[in-house]
Amino acid sequence: MRISIPISAFVAAIVGFGGTLALVIAAAKAVGATQIETASGVTAICLAMTIECLWLSWRTKMPVITAWSTPGLALIAASSGFTMPQAVGAFMVTGVLLVATGLFKPLTRLIARIPASVASGMLAGILVSFAVNAVKA
Repeated sequence: MRISIPISAFVAAIVGFGGTLALVIAAAKAVGATQIETASGVTAICLAMTIECLWLSWRTKMPVITAWSTPGLALIAASSGFTMPQAVGAFMVTGVLLVATGLFKPLTRLIARIPASVASGMLAGILVSFAVNAVKA
């Protein structure tokens, strides 16, 4: 195996993690989380993703990487007025809905029909206010 393969995988993981980590911290700050709550939340998310990746990789016999909800984090970070319990509850409900989406095939097919450009535009709409606020600061 060429050395460039694991290096590019490592760089992709660091960039993907680091970019989203900034959103996690901004979202935690937006809901009034303390530093300890933020660190605890990041640790819990990382451990959950590790367990998911290990289980799915073992189950499918191929590498599977799971991730956190970047659009959800951006929406919370760009919004105001949410409390920490509300944000946690929203992510738990979102997780249940994502599992239901995967299990309910007609809904899965419907979502798969959404053009990538529309999905990207929806994410961009959420991220714009986050980026504008970052520039203002």
